[in-house]
Formats: sequence, structure tokens, C-alpha cells
Amino acid sequence: MALFRGFNLLKYRKEPIMYYLSIVTVSFNDKDALLRTMKSIFPIPNYCEWIIVDADSQDGTKEFLNSLPKQNNIKWISEKDHGIYDGMNKGIHLASGQYIAFMNAGDMYVRQNLEAIVNRQYCEHEILVFDYIPLNSELEIGYSRLFTTDIKCIESYDCIPHQSTLIAKKLFFIHGDYNINFKYAADYDFFSKVYISGHKFIFNPDIKLSYFVQDGVSSDLKNSLKIACECQKIQLKYFNKYSKKLFLVYLLKYIISFFPASNSIFNLLRMICLHKKK
Repeated sequence: MALFRGFNLLKYRKEPIMYYLSIVTVSFNDKDALLRTMKSIFPIPNYCEWIIVDADSQDGTKEFLNSLPKQNNIKWISEKDHGIYDGMNKGIHLASGQYIAFMNAGDMYVRQNLEAIVNRQYCEHEILVFDYIPLNSELEIGYSRLFTTDIKCIESYDCIPHQSTLIAKKLFFIHGDYNINFKYAADYDFFSKVYISGHKFIFNPDIKLSYFVQDGVSSDLKNSLKIACECQKIQLKYFNKYSKKLFLVYLLKYIISFFPASNSIFNLLRMICLHKKK
């Protein structure tokens, strides 16, 4: 039985717009990471709600969720699911914000920028993309590609950082939920679909909205070949071509995963090839 206050998950309904932003956090057996995320969200800014979708964790997460304040802008469920994107879909159906942001357990907001964005209440476009700060597993500032302001880059790689992106809720009713047949790249599939449909993206390179901790399933070198195959399938589906460069990068990451000290080797390559965010 799902643990949830105030909603019947057997009958999803389109929640009325009550907030500017719904922050959706999915989690599984990572209470410490969830606490880290919570500290960057609490106290919840005006015009926001926080929705936690837990995959039936057995590490004390449910006890933590039960201890959260009983207030209308906090919702949570804890039940088994079919992966990260299934959990994100549940969050979409529970959201009552004009925009939805997905902040997975462990990632954090740059608090002052979150408050400034919510207080300003951008409404000009359907997808608002802000910059982010990458962190390694020790929570030190890491390396990443330069932030792009050209949405055409999506045809070559997933250039949209979902931790720093606000998505108009209506787009999920127009284009449907995340495709859970993709285990690693369903967000790339969704953004590509929205892009070719002509919806507008606005990029805000001067505002860093989140800290992205590079320790999730998408950062695991062993998953690189699976991610490459999903990206290739998505690119062929929407763009009738795929990026050979991107495929080779993921293939190299997968090969590195078999080396002793593979993470150290990969981190060295990141330092050489990518840029440190400040």
C-alpha cells in the first residue's frame, strides 16, 4: 500500500494550478542524499511545493518522510516502481505547479537563485533552462561541458540539465509522460520530442540554479554503452541521424570502466577535456 497523504494514486487527475513551481524528487534507499536535497529546499519558497516519490526504501527514508511537516506544499509517496522515470511520472501527476522541476535525491539548489527565479515567476516560454554546478562524489566542484545557449545542440547530445530546468506542466499533457522504456535517457527523449514540435526554450547562462552530483546511474561508467544505445535510438527517431562522436565518447567510457582505477582515469580525462565550473 502506498504511503501518501491526501491523494488516491489509483486515480490520477490533473491537479489544478496552485503554485508556480512543483519540485519533484525521486529517491531510493538514499536517505542521506535526500536530506542533502531537503536542506537546499527548506524552508520551501513561496509559490512552491515539494513532491517526494520514494521507491519503497528500506533505509529509514519512510520514517524521515513521516517526520516532514504536515503542510499543503509537501506531498510524498513511498511504493515500489519501475525505475527513476516511473517515479518522475508519478510526480508529474501529483504536481499542481505551473512549472515542474526534477531535483533528484542528492542534488541541491543554489538557494538564493531558486528564490529569485520563483519570486520573478518567469512565464515567457515553456521550458526555462538555467546553468548548473557539477560536483564530484566528494562534493567538490567538478568538470562539464560549457553551458550551451543553442537548442540545436540537442540533435547531437543531451544539452538540457534537468536539475536546472523548469518545464511547463502543460507539455506533459500535450506530449505524454516520460517513456519508461528508456532507463537512462527518457528525459532526453522528452526534450527531443518537445524540440521538434516547435516549443520554445529560453536559456539563462548567467544563473546557476543547481548543484548536480555526478554519482548517479547515468554517471556510472558501466552504464555508458547502454546510455549510448538509448541516445542513438532517440536521435534516429527524431533527427534521422545520430552523433558518432557522442557514441564514441560513451564507448570509450565503457572501455575505461574495465581498467583498474577506472574512475580516476576518467576524472583525469574530464579535467583535460572539459571545463571547471565556478
